[in-house]
Amino acid sequence: MAYVPIMPVTQLLDIPWSRSSWARLVEDFWFYSHVLNQWVCIKAPFDFDWESVPVVKGTSRMAGLGHDYFSRKDSSPVVTKKVAADVYMELMLYRGTPTIRRSVKYTVVRVWPGYFHKKSVNWRKV
Repeated sequence: MAYVPIMPVTQLLDIPWSRSSWARLVEDFWFYSHVLNQWVCIKAPFDFDWESVPVVKGTSRMAGLGHDYFSRKDSSPVVTKKVAADVYMELMLYRGTPTIRRSVKYTVVRVWPGYFHKKSVNWRKV
């Protein structure tokens, strides 16, 4: 299971063209992933949309942050879509997301087409 010593520090972004809530990581976010067997650092600033899975979106925000990071083509380490989903599941387990919700969200990120490795980590940095 993941280990998160300090919760991420974020700032909400006002993006009028977006249908999702966006945030910016304002301090580096560290966590240990047993899936990756290493410490991961998501460097600030990093813009992400929390979670965009319809119906249950926004209920596991920290997991959404991790998944958004690993969905970028230049994350460190660069991972497959399955490994990104596995880290997402790991972070949802850490936060205690209920089993049914966790299963639905994991399945959606595994099968949803089109978004994976399309953007770089700093694609929206302003």
